[in-house]
Amino acid sequence: MKTRGSSRLILFAAVLLGLVAAASPASAIRPDSQAFLSPVDFQIVNRPTPVRGADDRRHMVYEIQAVNQSGLEVEIRKVAPRAQGNRLGLPFTGSRLEERMRINSGATGTTLGPGGSAMIFIDASYSLGRKRPKAISHAISLAWADPETPSEPVGHTFLGVSTRVARQKPVVLSAPLRGSKWVAVNGCCTLNAHRGATLAIDGTVRVPERFAIDFVQLNDQNRLYSGLKVDLFSYGYYRTPVYSAAPGRVVGVRRNLPEQIPGSLPAGATIQMAGGNHVVVDIGHGRYAFYAHLATNSIRVRRGQKVKAGQVIGLLGNTGNTDGPHLHFHVMNSPSPLQSSGLPFVFRNFRGQGVLGNVAGIQNGEVASINHNRLRGVYRRVLPMENQVVRFGR
Repeated sequence: MKTRGSSRLILFAAVLLGLVAAASPASAIRPDSQAFLSPVDFQIVNRPTPVRGADDRRHMVYEIQAVNQSGLEVEIRKVAPRAQGNRLGLPFTGSRLEERMRINSGATGTTLGPGGSAMIFIDASYSLGRKRPKAISHAISLAWADPETPSEPVGHTFLGVSTRVARQKPVVLSAPLRGSKWVAVNGCCTLNAHRGATLAIDGTVRVPERFAIDFVQLNDQNRLYSGLKVDLFSYGYYRTPVYSAAPGRVVGVRRNLPEQIPGSLPAGATIQMAGGNHVVVDIGHGRYAFYAHLATNSIRVRRGQKVKAGQVIGLLGNTGNTDGPHLHFHVMNSPSPLQSSGLPFVFRNFRGQGVLGNVAGIQNGEVASINHNRLRGVYRRVLPMENQVVRFGR
């Protein structure tokens, strides 16, 4: 029996055993002979829903909260989603895991200090021919130093952290815009400004922008703007009509926030004004469409009004927490843009025109660099991928 440091380890074990007993659903319980006392607790934020992307794969996009419940430094070496006993997409290891892991202390890497926590942003994708999973689990590898023999790290891999896959399918929508060369900035499924917007609202973590897209449009010179960057009218798509993507009832409106000067984010922005002037439409079955950053006093609907798909609800603007004109669009599970979780959606049809390679560059006046060999063609009932250039309508 170990003596040096044993009281610390016994306390760690006792606390974790209580937590495992309280948190494990009956369906996830394995024989005690196979149970592993993990120093890190993993919790899935929301049940994932598969959505078909324009890359001809189905994506399950979700987050895992990781909390180190020990007094040790613990390295997370692998997180590998699994379904039906087989691997689900590529495992997250090495730099791939580091890119998807955000340690809440601001540290980099994949090691959690004592009491440390992190969010791991998962995209488990699979081929269209594979059967839709009913449940998923994860093979997770950890490593930590034994307090008595710190030069000999302890490593262990276990299978657990299970959840059912949501039964609800992505909602099919009409496009909220018309015309060609719209770019789906910050779209599915990397870790970007939308995916990383995990908000602890009143003590509960929300991920409202999980599938959000910022739509900007390239002009005839394949530039974002022509003229002064700080002039809203240099952006040819500024004040273009925004259309209701589905029939429903308006349940939220904000219309009189001022336009921001392009080129930088406004000072003193609050979460309450982040979406700027916006419209929220209840589109049924617990889903709400969110149209944000609309132009000042351009909104043409009122709270309680019924709207049809294709009806103009306002004009594209630059209000709220924004550094340039765009339409922020997403679907959520409550009428609150803050107190909600993002839901997947697909557009009824659109034409892919390639993939933009220099998002930061076009914001500084560069000509767009478009790979016309990727994500081209007619798409039906799919979700545009990040930075895909698309055409809506004829």
